[in-house]
Amino acid sequence: MAAVKQKKSAMAQWVEAALLHRDISQSELARLLGQRLRIGFDRSKVNKIVTDHREVSAEEMLAIEEITGYPAPAGLRTVAPTDKTSAKVVQVALLDTVAAGKLKAPSSQIPVEDVPLLAFADLGRGDFFALTVEGDSMDRISPDGSVIVVNQADRTLVSGKSYVFSDRGKAAFKVWRPEPPRFVPFSTNPIHEPHYVKSKAEAEKLVIGRVKRTVLDL
Repeated sequence: MAAVKQKKSAMAQWVEAALLHRDISQSELARLLGQRLRIGFDRSKVNKIVTDHREVSAEEMLAIEEITGYPAPAGLRTVAPTDKTSAKVVQVALLDTVAAGKLKAPSSQIPVEDVPLLAFADLGRGDFFALTVEGDSMDRISPDGSVIVVNQADRTLVSGKSYVFSDRGKAAFKVWRPEPPRFVPFSTNPIHEPHYVKSKAEAEKLVIGRVKRTVLDL
């Protein structure tokens, strides 16, 4: 007598549909999940999800939605397990563009009601907004067109960390270096130059916030 094939769970079916929607393999999804969640995540874990041998946490479900652009059905949001380590999801306003290059004036004035909101997990404490990067002076970590999440509650300068700063009404995105005090590009393009300041104290007056995360859709 032939075995009866068991129907897959709604979660497994959704992950399979998300893979098809984005047209990526299980291995590629595993790689992107590992990058997004900052944990080890291999193809076997994705395979166990789509074969109903592994549950999906709330944080993983959010990450799969962000990676594939395929939203989970409302019913699954009550199914995904949560625990004390599950990340809090924060809605972050995507306000404008920022130059990864020469200083640039803000390009638009967006009405409050039209500001798009992006969902991020595991940002920690802070006051966040998001910007779209223009230019290639930071392309080693944030290529042109990527989105950066900025914590405007964190303005303390730390060497090697990235910041959005404003000088004479124009904003830019660069890495802080203290000796001599300057904001420097981190780019594959050698034409970009540092932005020098007189002192760390002066630089901190220019800082809008520290860049917490960079995101790029492939």
